[in-house]
Amino acid sequence: MRYILVACLVLYGSIDVRGQTNELPEEREIGIIALSGLNKPTHVTPLSTQVPVGFEIRYSHLHMRRQSWEQCQCFFRSGFLINAYSFRNPVALGQSIGGGVFFEPIIVHRAHWELSIRALAGLAYVSRSYGAITNPGNVAFGTPINGLTGIGIYGRYTITPAWRLLAGLDFKHMSNAGVKLPNQGLNVPALSIGILHFTGSTTLPDPHDWRMPNLDKRWMFRVLAFGSVKVMEAVDKNPEQAYPIFGLNLIAGYHITRTHVLSGGIELLDDRYFKEQINYWTGQYQSYRQGTLLAGYEFWQGHFSFTAHMGWNPVRPLWYKPATYQKYGLLHRFANGFTSGVSVKTYGDNTKNFQAIIGMTF
Repeated sequence: MRYILVACLVLYGSIDVRGQTNELPEEREIGIIALSGLNKPTHVTPLSTQVPVGFEIRYSHLHMRRQSWEQCQCFFRSGFLINAYSFRNPVALGQSIGGGVFFEPIIVHRAHWELSIRALAGLAYVSRSYGAITNPGNVAFGTPINGLTGIGIYGRYTITPAWRLLAGLDFKHMSNAGVKLPNQGLNVPALSIGILHFTGSTTLPDPHDWRMPNLDKRWMFRVLAFGSVKVMEAVDKNPEQAYPIFGLNLIAGYHITRTHVLSGGIELLDDRYFKEQINYWTGQYQSYRQGTLLAGYEFWQGHFSFTAHMGWNPVRPLWYKPATYQKYGLLHRFANGFTSGVSVKTYGDNTKNFQAIIGMTF
């Protein structure tokens, strides 16, 4: 699960656009959604015998002005939600309550129905987390507070001038991003069914005259600094301690179209957590800094870009495996090229850590 959408980036898409007085009020929507899990968590002890169930309360604003459309070259909803789950495994997993902000572009819009996709970022509190004595079978949650990310696809059908039904497929991931181990995380795919109340205009304007000019620059270059933190658990007589992770990311890319970009570059990493791990494994400090070659794809939509790269570490302790990883990011570019966002580093299903990013795109 690699969809990383943090709150600040979603809020960028929620800019308060002050339209002219003769413009129709933009739609507001509030609703309640029932969630029924599609599989049972299997990597905890005791094993779960039932699927999770939950509910969600959500509020959103449909952005219909040109200034908002230029953020992603799409009409979209943004808003916030509160959700709660029962994992139906009171010994190992307990319950959760969480909240976050979301960004939901409309991909099909008709008079009485529409289809949209949603990206979500927030936080979740879980009632049962790992404890060496109290809950050793829970390797999903190393901490009570966890990150909450998700994606979903939803269909809406209007049944009256103020009410509509919603149905969709929802996928959420809860984990602490490797800040403290164990951190297997928990994936919660679910069927969503709900009812929504809305006010304001639901008629989308014609954006034909808003189209961006032809692409006149194919190459792009990006310089990013990133940072994170990771907690090493208490070992022997050493207390639990947090260590910083920071580095530099240098990327060049070529626009096949305005939206689709092939890119690659290098990443230099100083991981103090990894330094201490090596000392624990080998009994001595060794060279620990890493250099990575990156290659991948980027999807650009207005001021936002989603990046996906494969990384190979030619510079690393030679005995250390794996030598490859995946990195996914969500970035926002301002008009002057200043770039901010988040990324997640993973190896297969194992989330290594999240990183905060700032830099420039040229």
